[in-house]
Amino acid sequence: MNNVELFHYILLLVCGAGVLTWIAERMAVPPAVVLLFGGVAIALMGRNTTVDMDPNLVLTAVLPPLLMSSAFYTAWSDFRREIFSILSLVLGAVAFTTVAVAVTVHAFAPALAWPACFALGAIVSPPDAVAAKAILDRNPLPSRLVTVLEGESLVNDATGLLLYQMSIAAAFTGQFTAGRATGVFLMLTIVGIAVGIACGQLMMWLIKHVTDPMLRIVLTFLMAWASYSVAEELGGSGVLSVVTCGLMLGVRQHRAFDALTRVKAAAAWEVIVFVLDALVFILIGLALHGIVVRMGDTSSMLATSASVALPALVAVILSRLVWVVVAIYLPSRVGSGHRNAGRRWQPGEIAVLAWAGVRGVVSLAAALALPEQFPNRDAIVFSTFLVIFGTLVIQGGSLAVLIRLIGLRAVRGSTMSELEARSHTFRAALTELEKISQAVKDEDRSPVRQLIDEYQMRVRNNEKAHSAGKEHIELRARHLRLELDLVTISRQTLLRLHREGKIEDSVLHRLEAELDLEELRLHRLLEP
Repeated sequence: MNNVELFHYILLLVCGAGVLTWIAERMAVPPAVVLLFGGVAIALMGRNTTVDMDPNLVLTAVLPPLLMSSAFYTAWSDFRREIFSILSLVLGAVAFTTVAVAVTVHAFAPALAWPACFALGAIVSPPDAVAAKAILDRNPLPSRLVTVLEGESLVNDATGLLLYQMSIAAAFTGQFTAGRATGVFLMLTIVGIAVGIACGQLMMWLIKHVTDPMLRIVLTFLMAWASYSVAEELGGSGVLSVVTCGLMLGVRQHRAFDALTRVKAAAAWEVIVFVLDALVFILIGLALHGIVVRMGDTSSMLATSASVALPALVAVILSRLVWVVVAIYLPSRVGSGHRNAGRRWQPGEIAVLAWAGVRGVVSLAAALALPEQFPNRDAIVFSTFLVIFGTLVIQGGSLAVLIRLIGLRAVRGSTMSELEARSHTFRAALTELEKISQAVKDEDRSPVRQLIDEYQMRVRNNEKAHSAGKEHIELRARHLRLELDLVTISRQTLLRLHREGKIEDSVLHRLEAELDLEELRLHRLLEP
């Protein structure tokens, strides 16, 4: 397949991803599951429908933007508040899962060497950030739960990679000392975070000196790939580097980016992330073709599935359930841990937290990157694929049902609601307007008075919607829908003027852009 054919192939995959996502929405099924099945179906059609891609290339090209997007929109204050729960999953759950998978697989397949069992355990132990985000985005959850799940999947790479390297070293050298393990872990973590901080600082400097919004957006994409690649070259964790850089930009975005940059960047990133998300799960499915070819006959695949893959899948699911209950839920109930979180974990939250350990592209890439001479490599790669497939289909496919059955609702705690926050911001502007009204000349007081009336109405509407309950909320919604109708009338009039040749294209585009922003604002206010 030449370069042009490869380009056309990727375009067809993107088109197919769009169709499959549309089907998933109509079926109320997580798109990741449907996309995975689509990739598998293409892979099973035969050699002519698939193309071999370097897993490291896929990882380097696709993963950094997705990680940057997740980290950029992570709530840093919530992340810090839940740091103990996140670290418990990042360090404890990953190590516990690795051991559980290794012991379980060795019990069912004694012929499989211990280093191979531990390698499989390390590969499938960390939940995947891309898969987690794809599932979470479709299932609204309490903010605390989202913070822990996203935080875990963003920073567990260092632990999983350390155990992975230990297994490879044990297979080829027969030993891997605790001192060396500590050194590798510190190298991955410190270098990864340091490179991420440096890239974040560089990005902030560039933003101050580059004023064009489009160039700023391009720089954010380039920085995602740069932070990943530089960290990997220096022996650190590329994932931690991108996450650190994304967190820095996310925390500072409100002061560093202007409104135009934020609006355009959000639109650009949303499109790119959708395409990359879709490609990830299709490529996972497509990888089945190469795996099946290497495995050879059907009897070998069935034997591996029964003795290695199925026990590994069960161990992955059960070990997380055990860890979440024993290390997170029980300590929070007896008051011996997580006191900084402000409240105890509820059974429904724990159920979702334990069930949301979906594996994805990072695990597959790690398996495919195993050295050719690694013992039982083909069995490990095939089992990894089945574990990814199983967690996506079983856990990812049933997560929405579980959330509905439990009836989880967002817990606001002591923070303000959106309506209260709007009231405060409008009241601050109103206070300033009243000060201005006292200082301006009589001839300038009329427009200020009009603004005061408008902001008083905004304050009253939001305060009543917060305090008066459902009836006033519906009244406010009717008011907003009426404004939307007026925007539609304005747009129709604008287009009519353009058709009649009474306004130029430049005027049309500028006024249409203003109406678009107003329409988006009103739709946002109407969201529940």
